[in-house]
Amino acid sequence: MELVKEKTKMEVAFPVIDLSKINGEERGATMDMIKDACENWGFFELMNHGISHELMDTVEKLTKDHYKKCLEERFKEMVTSKGLEVA
Repeated sequence: MELVKEKTKMEVAFPVIDLSKINGEERGATMDMIKDACENWGFFELMNHGISHELMDTVEKLTKDHYKKCLEERFKEMVTSKGLEVA
């Protein structure tokens, strides 16, 4: 497992796992890396997962749009509950 270091005020490293090795002789080691990353880090980056950048961009946009809409609706509900008008 590779650890990626981010340059900030303090140096942080997180697991990066090559998913192309999941179906070969290194399957067991790859599964162990995923397990370790989940248990000890809570997140990790997958490389060579086969998901297109276009699909990832679309999912990111849809997710942001969804949460933006939810925040706007909650704001309007809060303003209305306080007896204020929403412009």
